[in-house]
Amino acid sequence: MTNPQVIDREELMNRLDGDMELLEELFELFVEDYPQFLADIETAILHRDGQKLKQAAHTLKGAVGNFAAKKAFDLAFRLEMMGQEGDFQDAEPVFRDLNRAVEEIKEALAALKREPV
Repeated sequence: MTNPQVIDREELMNRLDGDMELLEELFELFVEDYPQFLADIETAILHRDGQKLKQAAHTLKGAVGNFAAKKAFDLAFRLEMMGQEGDFQDAEPVFRDLNRAVEEIKEALAALKREPV
């Protein structure tokens, strides 16, 4: 069973109309793309580039939003707003939390794929 703190399984399955093949495709795309999204966020924080942080966090927010992953979505949104405001004060700890949340998503999705239909 997926952790509702990580992924809202019911919401996710509603969004996908229960299509496990579509979930598999989205999962594969996510696993391919998320490392670059996180690297872009980390680089933006390192260089204190608010516009890049805003864009990179927005992109990742959309990706995790596909999975009804509220915690990761909220953290990505916080980074997006920090980028918009040019406020990097708490960016590093929020980024660390986002990294953990993304790992939790991967684990939850892998578990969901193993659940009987």
